[in-house]
Parts: sequence; structure tokens; C-alpha cells
Amino acid sequence: MHGFPREVRSWIYDFFYNEHSVAYLKIDAQLCIAAKGGSVEHYGLSSLRIGKPVAEQLEFMEGLLPCPELPYHMAMVELPSGRVADLHLFADNACVWLLFLDATAERDNRQRLQQKAYEMTLLQERERQLNEKLQLTNEALRQSQEGLSREYQRAESLLLNILPASIAERLKADEQIADNHAEVSVLFADIVGFTERARSVGAETTLAILNYFFKAADLLSERYGCEKIKTIGDCVMVVAGLPAARSDHAEALAHYALELRKAVKRERFAGEPIRLRIGIHSGPIVAGVIGKRRFAYDLWGETVNLAARIQTSAEPDEIRISDATRKLLGPNFACDPLAETELRGTGRVRMWRLPA
Repeated sequence: MHGFPREVRSWIYDFFYNEHSVAYLKIDAQLCIAAKGGSVEHYGLSSLRIGKPVAEQLEFMEGLLPCPELPYHMAMVELPSGRVADLHLFADNACVWLLFLDATAERDNRQRLQQKAYEMTLLQERERQLNEKLQLTNEALRQSQEGLSREYQRAESLLLNILPASIAERLKADEQIADNHAEVSVLFADIVGFTERARSVGAETTLAILNYFFKAADLLSERYGCEKIKTIGDCVMVVAGLPAARSDHAEALAHYALELRKAVKRERFAGEPIRLRIGIHSGPIVAGVIGKRRFAYDLWGETVNLAARIQTSAEPDEIRISDATRKLLGPNFACDPLAETELRGTGRVRMWRLPA
């Protein structure tokens, strides 16, 4: 190595010190190989022949020599052996030194880094796709949950339109609803002359009148704490004192009846104010939910039957109450006595008129 230029010797020592492989070629003025040494087998350079042109033996040297300006550096050159070297060419009087410094580890490390970067890119892209898919799934889930919530609220609203809230809760708990109530007041009310008037005004007006009537019945039920049980044609059935018992059930239903009569008079049906027949009776009843798919909350018992018969016996625009209801009202309501009346299936019944 004595013939190397000082800087070449320094690089070679540094390279050996760092346990790298190194090889060298000395190229004379005729561009033939004058000498070779170092790890020539390591680089696949052992077959190079002394005295023969270097370009004929190393294809990658074609056109490289003579170099226009030395020193000259070529980084990461693939050699015939499959290894990679950094090539350094130095001028030394009438010859050129070609130094091969091992860069295979660096190449491999770069490839590993590139592979890791590529894999990382793939992972990041996969993560992005999964996050996007997750976001879409979460959005679909959110919309589905909102839809379910809306449907649940709608179902709850429909259920509460059919049943009292406490009964609806018991029904959702799969409880069989069949209750005895010792003391309630039951009201029936229908529109006087409904059938004849409906025939003269047509379906649209008839439905509008019924909607007005039943909406008024609903609003007053909320005001006075009563329960509208059902509608039968143009007739409405309302009860006070259930599902929660109350001592003033007769008074609540009497106020309800007076306000209902007043409310419907504001509307005209076939050119005339709406008039009602209203009947109220107080006593024990059985209440429960019947049916499975089209279920209904209903009342049964003699109290219900007598309230219905009192209502059918009433005069237009009259609120009739039974003697039992009258006793519960006490002195707060000035009621007019009526003569005992024969009611079908019941016999003679004493009734009272509830004035405005």
C-alpha cells in the first residue's frame, strides 16, 4: 500500500479500522490494470487480469476513464458480485487509483429503511382506510340509533295515546293488567243529532267536527286529571279516579262535563251549535287491558252500564248524574232533581241535572 497517495492510505486505514471491506485497482496511462489488491474476491474483482484494459473487464467503467477531473466519486455502484461499493478515483502521476469502499451494509440498511417506510406507508394507508370505515360505521350506527330513538319515542307517544302512563309501564313489564277500583266516576257524552247532520254536511266536515270534539275531550282530560278511555262513533267515554285513586273523582268529572259542554258550543255543526248529551255515574268498576296486537284499556261493570244508560236518557244539552254521584258532589254543586226514570235493564233510577 506504499504506492497509494496519502489521502487514499488514510481512507483505507479508516475503512479497515471500521471493519469494512476495501479493494483497489491501479490503472496505468493506457487504462490497463497495473495492480490490484485488498478484498478483490469480496467484490468479485479477482478475475481481473493485469495488463488488460479495465473497461473491457468492468463494463461499468466504459466511458468513465479517463476522468475529466480527479478525484472523482461514484456512490452506491452495483458490482458484478452483487455487492455495492462507493468508488473513488484518485490521480497519482501517470496512473489512476480506483478504490472500492464497501457500501453493501449501507445499501441493505437503506433498503430496510425503504421497506419499513413502504410498510409504514401501507400501514398508515390501511389505518386511514380503517379509520374512514370506522367513521362511516359510527355514522351509520349513530343514524341507526337516532332512527331507533325516534321510533322508540314515536312508539312511546302512540302507547301513551292509548293507555295511561302507569298502565303503559306495567304493560311494558309484561304484567297482566286487571284491576278492581272500588270508587270511580264514569262519563259518557255524545253529539245530539250527529247522524242526521253528518249525512247533510259530508265526510270532510264530519271528520273535522269529530276531531274538534275529541281534541277538546283530550285537553280537558289533561286539565282535570281524568282519563279518556275510548271513543265509540260520536260518543266519548271518560273516567276519573283511576289508575290512581282520588277522593274527588266525582267533582273532577263534574267540572270536566261542564267545561266540555261549554267548549263544543263554540263550534257549529250543519249550521247549529254542537250540543251534547252527558251522563255520569259513580261506583266500582273493573279495568284492564284486553287484546294482544290491537290492545285496548277498557272498563267493565254495572257502573259503566248505568252511566251509558243515564247518558242516553239525557235531553239535548243536558248533564245527567246518578244519585250516587250527586251524594259525592256534596253542597258545592247545586243540582236539580229529576223524577225517577225507568232505564232498560236497570229499573227505576233517581237522577239529577247538573246546571251550568
